[in-house]
Amino acid sequence: MPQHSLDPELSGFIHNLRAALPYLEEFHQQTFVIQISGDLLEIHDSRVIEDLALLQQVGIRIVIVHGAEAQIHKLLAAKGHDYQTEDSILVAEEAHLPLIEQAISSANWLLLTKLRSCGRQLQPFSGHFLFAEKKSFSGNFGFHFTGSVCGLDLETLHQAISDSKLVILPPFSLGEKGRLWILDPNQVAFEVATRLRAKKLIVLDTHPLPQFGETDSLEMTTDNVLQWLKKNPDLPSPQRLQLNTLTEACVRGIERCHLLDGRVEGALLAELLTPKGAGVMITNSSYKRTRPARFNDVQSILEILSSPVQHAAVVLRTASYIEQQIDNYLVFCVDEDVVGCCEIINFPDGSAAEIASLAVDKLYRNQGIGSELIQAASEKIRSNSCKLAFALSAATSHVFTQCGFREISPKELPEKKQKNYDFQESIVYGRNLD
Repeated sequence: MPQHSLDPELSGFIHNLRAALPYLEEFHQQTFVIQISGDLLEIHDSRVIEDLALLQQVGIRIVIVHGAEAQIHKLLAAKGHDYQTEDSILVAEEAHLPLIEQAISSANWLLLTKLRSCGRQLQPFSGHFLFAEKKSFSGNFGFHFTGSVCGLDLETLHQAISDSKLVILPPFSLGEKGRLWILDPNQVAFEVATRLRAKKLIVLDTHPLPQFGETDSLEMTTDNVLQWLKKNPDLPSPQRLQLNTLTEACVRGIERCHLLDGRVEGALLAELLTPKGAGVMITNSSYKRTRPARFNDVQSILEILSSPVQHAAVVLRTASYIEQQIDNYLVFCVDEDVVGCCEIINFPDGSAAEIASLAVDKLYRNQGIGSELIQAASEKIRSNSCKLAFALSAATSHVFTQCGFREISPKELPEKKQKNYDFQESIVYGRNLD
């Protein structure tokens, strides 16, 4: 008997590749600014640099901003020097400047070396693209060489990116009269991302990800993050600085900002190329939402309804039917991609309405999308002064009970529904909307 399927390992690879291709298409020729900590550069068996190189090789324009925290601390400690910080930003004292410059150069060389080992076709390119001035601290630190970014050589930077160079920006810059300023990598990444109008700003560090309460979701709006920061005053200042920077970057126009634990193998690729992700994603507003369906959603709705659906009594619909009833459909979108839908069927006496054709694309199941659609549909039914929302399911459905529905008798339904449907293989769920 001929074999018509691949072995499970190959099938899994094909499945993952198909899932990743839409993301790669969306990100092609887009600019990502990626901040990588000096601590992460010191992890010898980390493959995150390989992953960065891979993204560059498939057509994503990568700009790397690296830190040198570990290198600076190690070198100053070896020489018996203490150093000061304010809000996790290094105060670069004049006596320490040669050692700090040496540490940053060491981190820069380490990153360049790792990138060059990833393939000859890569073109790492490091240079002075930043303009800086002296940073003001609230503390009395006297004379120091910590700077603040005040400008960017955008023309040269754009040219390097257009030439497929993988740009590397160290956390220092030259100011007036050739003075060297030591910069905060968070501010460098923020200024570069916002001035370049990058698609994403991504921070790779070695800290555990923050825990945002009871929810397992690590997708947060800027308002959610700011509220959480107020409720968690004891958060270590480096993480607070990172979250504040990423949040402000979203406010300034970056579509998505991400915080990742770079120690997790494959976290960068998982965050960018899978629906679930592997880190914290911050947006300026919710990129997932339920909305009324439009005529250009018909094909997407058809495809979702045609896919295998678990525990739901879904009647297949034609394109013609959906077009005629489009005002009665709700869709759930990730960005503008339709990944779920449901239909509201109103009955003549206005006392009840059915939630039908509830379905979610298989790549997005078990993420609460069904519940979102049910809640949105229930609210719409309530707004029409209906007293009862109901649905039919081919098996026990926790998604309805979690949304306040209970199993009811078919006799509680509108007479027209009772006459036109065989309930022998269906469970009826209802919710009073008084």
